[in-house]
Amino acid sequence: MATTTDPQPLQRADGLWFDDGNIVLQAESTQFRVYHGLLAASSPVFKDMMGLPRPPESELVEGCPFVQLHDSAAETTVFLRAIFYASSFPPFPIQVDYPIILGCLRLGHKYQVDFLRRRALVHLSSVFDTQLERWDRVTTLRARGDSGTRPTLPLDSVVSTSWTSVSTYMAMLVPSIQVAREADALWLLPDAFYNLSSTFAGNLAGTFLHGAHYGGAFFKLQPQDQETFLVGHATQHKGTGDVLEFLAHPADIPGCESRERCAVERYKAIGSSRARFQALPSHPLVVWSPGQWTLLKDLCPTCRDALETKHKAARQAFWDKLPEIYNLPSWTELEKMKVADIGTDVLVENAGS
Repeated sequence: MATTTDPQPLQRADGLWFDDGNIVLQAESTQFRVYHGLLAASSPVFKDMMGLPRPPESELVEGCPFVQLHDSAAETTVFLRAIFYASSFPPFPIQVDYPIILGCLRLGHKYQVDFLRRRALVHLSSVFDTQLERWDRVTTLRARGDSGTRPTLPLDSVVSTSWTSVSTYMAMLVPSIQVAREADALWLLPDAFYNLSSTFAGNLAGTFLHGAHYGGAFFKLQPQDQETFLVGHATQHKGTGDVLEFLAHPADIPGCESRERCAVERYKAIGSSRARFQALPSHPLVVWSPGQWTLLKDLCPTCRDALETKHKAARQAFWDKLPEIYNLPSWTELEKMKVADIGTDVLVENAGS
């Protein structure tokens, strides 16, 4: 009887076993027979690897040089498909399965296939933001399940994502953080850490601590990132309360037109905010949503303006310190990294380019 330690039978990758191919790659138990010339033209790492002298006793598979890869079969499949079948990994805003994005970023970075790395990062930039204004717009779209693609706009104006499932979005956080770290795309991390923290009390706790299989690959945060996250999570939790302070402080607003009525309105809103805090204990950017302002509809205009200003400033202050919370460079430095990775004022690529 087979056991879990028995080797898996070798299989040929569907669509990536070319009868006239001249090199065989193997990832786990899957073999790929492809063209080393095209592979070398796409990847300097493979070019150097295949340029090394091979000992006479080197293993051959069906007369072809053989290379064992230390990558998952699933990620190798999407990576090689993106090289040999360009339409399998279309550019943003065309929708793509998320494991394809991760696999192309991970192996595109590892094997220095720059166009795949950049394309994957453009996809990811549509949801992991570096500016609060765009974060708000994307969050609104995601909440209503609207992909809202706008392919003619500059990248910084796009408010759509190339995948729509909220459940997929939640499941992808740990893999996203790990791959962003591996690919040195640190500008993705503040938003990714923020969203991991906001969901951590729920079903992601086990994934965070023990790792998880996603899209055919295994992901687990490195110990340093786990420690960074746990410390940052506590700070983010405190930030939720800080953002809600605008409801109570200052108690007296200069120029208030009806102190008694406004005090009652604010008191009622504080009661509602407690329930919101319990439901969203680590979500300072949404704990007080636009719909919550209806609770303060009877405030005088002076108090309403003062509270809106204070709330907006509190959210911005939290956003400004978000990278520091997770031990990352400042937004200024992260923006420079983002520009280096994907450019600035970039028109969204289209499938015909």
